[in-house]
Amino acid sequence: MELMIMANDVPTDGKQVYYSHRAAQERELAGRTADRSARRVHRELASRYAVLAAESAEVQAETPRAPLPA
Repeated sequence: MELMIMANDVPTDGKQVYYSHRAAQERELAGRTADRSARRVHRELASRYAVLAAESAEVQAETPRAPLPA
């Protein structure tokens, strides 16, 4: 059984990676299904995850980083 990880379980700096991964998974599923309706839904989900990944990357870039210990 595959372990499902939800976005809320991922630290803020990892959400961009999570959403990018989910977008890639949905694009793959869209390419593998023969059902037009399912393909449309997978493409829509991929698009939504891509937007979330981009937004997460922006938030991450705007978040100040703590200085590294000396």
